[in-house]
Amino acid sequence: MRIGFESDTGHVYEGASAPQFAVLPPPLLSQAKLITNPEDWSAPPKGLFSDPFAWVFREDSFDTVTRVRRGRLFQPQSQSQPESVLTAGHPLIENALRSVAGGGRTRRLYTYMPCTAVLHMPNGGLGQTLLIGQVRGSSAWRVIQAEMVRGDDVMLTLKAQSAFGVLPELALSAIPEADRAAVRSAVDRVLDSAFRETPVSIIDQCRNAMTVVLSRWLVADTGDSAFAGKDLAALAKAMETVNPSKQCAAWVGQLLARLHVRGKSNEQVSRALRLPVEEDAELCLHNLGFLLRELGWAH
Repeated sequence: MRIGFESDTGHVYEGASAPQFAVLPPPLLSQAKLITNPEDWSAPPKGLFSDPFAWVFREDSFDTVTRVRRGRLFQPQSQSQPESVLTAGHPLIENALRSVAGGGRTRRLYTYMPCTAVLHMPNGGLGQTLLIGQVRGSSAWRVIQAEMVRGDDVMLTLKAQSAFGVLPELALSAIPEADRAAVRSAVDRVLDSAFRETPVSIIDQCRNAMTVVLSRWLVADTGDSAFAGKDLAALAKAMETVNPSKQCAAWVGQLLARLHVRGKSNEQVSRALRLPVEEDAELCLHNLGFLLRELGWAH
């Protein structure tokens, strides 16, 4: 299936061999870009007029609970955008029941065809990150399923990649006033890195944030300022004895401290450890969220 978008009116057309017939109601179309290296995050599509050769994602469904999105992905059909296409007209403008051969209407459309390029990626595109939107606003999604459906359309199932909803909102009133800026800064750095940087980098940011949170909480709970200079492993161990009711907080701290070691090349070799992957980084995000809730520093 081919689709076309008319910039002047916003009308969308589709057809098996050319975008000839109006689509009603109009579907939700967004520009899209595959993230293949870290530099791609800073260069999202610039908008239809500035970047007419970007991919286009046509959304078919979205589940707000699971944050799963399904839709079809398209790539530019030609090297000339926009191009003249003989259509059957649009019912909001004229009688669209005429056949193309019997008297159609020529439109200037940005045209697209099924994006088979994504299927040629490693693993058929599975696990790839797709940036949807443009420079003024975009979101990241992981491809968890890719298939070719009727009409040779490329149907993608996407999972949202966002720490919002994973990390809770900070309860600033519960955090000592002197520590609020440090805690917020550490958590913000995690949010900035989440799903955008390498797993090792995300784990490192989570470790830093957890160190800041645990040290500040222990100082406030015990009055012992010596905790402010300790590393995460020592802080997590101290939690087990200082406040036994918070042992789960201690355990997630120990887990993150051990995962952080796996990002070091010498440790990977000496201990035969595997390199952290995206799922490990996501685990660390959830652990940080759990810690904030467990200590009462989150809503």
